[in-house]
Amino acid sequence: MKILIVTASNTEIKEIRDKLTFVNKLMPGLVAYKYGNLAIDILVTGYGSVFTSYYLTKTLQVRNYDLAINAGIAGSFDYFLEHGFVVNVIQDQFADLGFEDKNDFYTLGEKEMLNEDSFPFTGEIMRSLGNFEIQEIESLIPVKAITLNTIPTSQERIQRLKAKYQAEIETMEGAAFFYVCLMEKIPFIQIRSISNFVEIPRVENWYLPLAIKNLTKTIMDIFGELRTN
Repeated sequence: MKILIVTASNTEIKEIRDKLTFVNKLMPGLVAYKYGNLAIDILVTGYGSVFTSYYLTKTLQVRNYDLAINAGIAGSFDYFLEHGFVVNVIQDQFADLGFEDKNDFYTLGEKEMLNEDSFPFTGEIMRSLGNFEIQEIESLIPVKAITLNTIPTSQERIQRLKAKYQAEIETMEGAAFFYVCLMEKIPFIQIRSISNFVEIPRVENWYLPLAIKNLTKTIMDIFGELRTN
C-alpha cells in the first residue's frame, strides 16, 4: 500500500518520520520511507493553502497513492476539544476566500461568484469520503473545520468566524488538501491534533509537544492497522 502524508512543517511530522525507515529523497519536500509492507511518502508543503495546493498537485502528477493523509496540529474553537485531542476532519471550508464589505464578510457563493454546489462543494463545504474501515479513524471525534491563511487574533473576528461557520477547529491547509484530493480523486483523510484554543493566539501558550505526541501515536496506530490488513 502506498500512502502520502501531507504536512505543513517538519516540526509536526518529525516524531513520525523518526519511526520510519528512510528510502530516498524523491524531490524537494518529498521523501520516501517504509514501514513494514507500507510505502510511505512524506510531503512537507509549508504553511497555507497556496503552498499546499501547489506541492500536493505537483506530487500527484508524478506519484500514485492508495491513500493521502493530511496530518498536523489545529486550533480549537470548542473548549470540549482540549489540548492534545486528536480529531478526524470530515468537513472543511475556505473561510477567508470571499468579499469584505465594511465589517461583514461574504463567501464567494453568497456573492454569486461561485456555484456553491459545484463539485467538489455542497453549499461551499467539502466533505471527506469516509473512514475506509480503519478502526483507529472511526474512534476519533469527527469535526468540521475551516481553513484560514491568516491566524485570527482579533476577538471580534474570532467571534464572527464562530458564528458564521459553526466549525470546531481551524487550520491553514485543510481545505486546500480536501480540494486537491477531491479534484484528483485520491482517497484521503485529515487527522489533526489540538495544540491551542483559537481565543489564545500566542504561540507560547500552545501545547505543541502534547499535540505532536498524540498526533504521532494516532498516525502510527493507523499505519499499524494498515500494514496488517
